[in-house]
Amino acid sequence: MSGKYDKTFLDHLCDYESAWRMLFTFSAGLLGLMIIWIVAAEPGSETFVIALMNVVGLSGLAVLSGGVLWRCLW
Repeated sequence: MSGKYDKTFLDHLCDYESAWRMLFTFSAGLLGLMIIWIVAAEPGSETFVIALMNVVGLSGLAVLSGGVLWRCLW
């Protein structure tokens, strides 16, 4: 019965490494597209504001998933 609780929380997260890798790839790819969209959009427009909010959110998601992957690999 104690075998179920022998792993740390990070060990449980690392069990889903392929899902974390997919999440990181997805967020990094969309982040690149949003950065291109910010450059192309007119500053102050609604498109610019939405793209900027997406950049902030996707940056956080990429850092979180990349951090989990980095901890799992080392």
